[in-house]
Amino acid sequence: MLKRFATSPRDLRRARVVAAAALLATVGSVGVQAEAASPKTPDWHPYVLGPSTPQVAPVDVQTRGSVSHPNTLVKGRGKATTLTTVAGGTPASVLLDFGKDIAGTPNFDVTALEGTPTLSLATAEARKYIRTPAATTVSVAASAGATQVTAASTANLEAGNTITFGTGTNAQTRTITTFDTTARTISFTPALTADLPAQTATSTSPGAPSSDESRGLAGVGGIDTLRPTAAGRVSGTFHGGFRFVLLTLTSPGSISISAAGVDFQAYRATPADYKGWFLSNDDQLNKMWYSGAYTLQLNLKSAGLNGLPDLRIYDGAKRDRSIWTGDLLVQGPTAISTLGDAGAQYVKSSLNVLLGTQRADGAIPGSPDFRKGSSPAGSPLFYSNNYSGYGARAAIDYYRYTGDKDYITSILPALRAELAYNDTFLTTNHLVASNDRDYWQATQTGEVTKYSIDYYILLKEMAWLERQVGSAVTADSHDAKAEAIKQAVNAKLWNPQLGAYGQSSDHPDVLVEDANALALQYGIAPAERRDSVLTALKKLWTPHGAIMGPGLLDPTGHTIEPFGNGMETAGRFTVGDAAGAFDLMRRTWGQMVDKDDPLYTGAFWEFKNNDGGVNRATASLAHGWAASPTVQLTEQVLGVTPVNPGYATWSIKPHTGNLKWAEGTVPTKYGDIAVNWKSTANASKFTLHAETPRNTNGTIAIPVGDTAKVTVNGRTVCDGGSCTAYQGIIKDGYAELAVPGGSYDITVSRR
Repeated sequence: MLKRFATSPRDLRRARVVAAAALLATVGSVGVQAEAASPKTPDWHPYVLGPSTPQVAPVDVQTRGSVSHPNTLVKGRGKATTLTTVAGGTPASVLLDFGKDIAGTPNFDVTALEGTPTLSLATAEARKYIRTPAATTVSVAASAGATQVTAASTANLEAGNTITFGTGTNAQTRTITTFDTTARTISFTPALTADLPAQTATSTSPGAPSSDESRGLAGVGGIDTLRPTAAGRVSGTFHGGFRFVLLTLTSPGSISISAAGVDFQAYRATPADYKGWFLSNDDQLNKMWYSGAYTLQLNLKSAGLNGLPDLRIYDGAKRDRSIWTGDLLVQGPTAISTLGDAGAQYVKSSLNVLLGTQRADGAIPGSPDFRKGSSPAGSPLFYSNNYSGYGARAAIDYYRYTGDKDYITSILPALRAELAYNDTFLTTNHLVASNDRDYWQATQTGEVTKYSIDYYILLKEMAWLERQVGSAVTADSHDAKAEAIKQAVNAKLWNPQLGAYGQSSDHPDVLVEDANALALQYGIAPAERRDSVLTALKKLWTPHGAIMGPGLLDPTGHTIEPFGNGMETAGRFTVGDAAGAFDLMRRTWGQMVDKDDPLYTGAFWEFKNNDGGVNRATASLAHGWAASPTVQLTEQVLGVTPVNPGYATWSIKPHTGNLKWAEGTVPTKYGDIAVNWKSTANASKFTLHAETPRNTNGTIAIPVGDTAKVTVNGRTVCDGGSCTAYQGIIKDGYAELAVPGGSYDITVSRR
């Protein structure tokens, strides 16, 4: 997520805003509504991914075995779909594709049945994980002509699957006819043409039905076993996140089904539920904004679901289905900027669960409800010291976006205790040393650059909070300590050979994405080092996103973290590299919004490998920490960020890159902030229209050249490199104007 609160220029800007508001208080209306700067555009409603009705139908169906009239399950009319399985034959199955991730309870309307049918119901986000191929060995040698072998295991076998004995030119592929789980025998056709020695490796395709949910972490999921006895609706259990449903008739008999669907049980947001929105001339970026919003919605647990009375924001739709502090740093702003008050309630409720498990020493758990076992409520996991600090930052974010002063005041002692806990890891060198892990799970040792910068950020955030509702003296102390950390990071952890900050004092020669990205975003890197850091970070780029660092990987094997890539895009926007930010966005998230990608879910993924795939079935393909494009497109491209609580003071500063136009709305406690801007192809003219609540104030910064002319509501306010109104200043390619709330039409004419 992006903020503009961690550096001292904020205080100067706020002072100018307040002064301008006082100066202009007697002016009255600050402008009249003018024609919007953006052109006529298609409505943003088609980008919304939430289902329009509570009952969701599949969009495609594929079959295996004996299945008649399968398209009835998609079209919703026609003869009933009938699955028939005979003893020893291929179990009949239908694979239902819902086109994108959904969550809820699958159900089927049974019209007729024969025998005592047993159905298995498996769900998966990715089709490749809806079946699990078997891998075993031949335990007893078999001769040519044999049609049966004894295997070490018969797990994940299914009649009708192909089975391959051996590898390479000696491989023999056959079709499984039957198997005996007790005797561990596998029968197949046709007969072997060559002898098979014992210990010959075997594999099958496609495998038996499986689930990609991690039941032990989520407390839900796994394969449902259904045994209907009469016509009527048959429902499975709740499944947290899936695109595919595989229904298999595992026993001999037949069953006829007239309809199939899912009772949607995530947060179902229609266009009417969106309190904020975004649209630009770039279709791919638009898809990213709404995919991030939908990812968040899939992660929202309503009150009463799974027996828990409270609202919660989970990290992933299917896994871990727990509140995580790091994820909240992205999810909180996403929830509030897209769903307004409804999203804020989920954030506040999640914070209450989190703070309810704080330790006596001040530590906040990384997850308050992780170890679910047989209890959906779970229990705290004190994951890392760094994640503990993330919890405090998530609470401060809630206040910044909502202005809920009563709540933040009530939890201020808890946040102070957390800060004191984090302070115990500060060394005499003013750096953080903690044999600890972070979001990519590997332990980092020594004085760690990322941990030190994270503590710097927490101190600056707490200083901001103390000035709002606490002690200015304490805030000054936090700022001084933060400044000492900033100086130490630059003096001790900068590596001139890398042209960037090293990973830690133990590993000074390792280039890492996250620490360097945060150094850009939060003003750690001085101006003269920024280009060097930007260049160094590009060495980590692949066609599918930026890796964590050379040789670095999560213990589970993945190398590309959208959470970390979001830090880098944020850093690039902050220092004015919009082109680089857009480039990395497209590499990392462009694949995720491509409907032709085999892993497409409509949501954002937890991680990727260098080849753009994922390396395990339980990889979450609807993970909240990956939703940073939604926040950044609102805050850095549309340009709207909160400065003081609840947007009482705001900033509008668009980073346009090569976009032609963007428009959108941001909800605040004082009313909506609406912005649209347009930039001509040759950058000779830029127009911006803003509607801001009258009882607020802020700054509007528009991109200009040294000699550009700026007019506000028809009045020239800047020309020839200087400004004569709104306490305007021209700095770093922008004309920044301090204004009270109201309606503004701004035009920049470049000469």
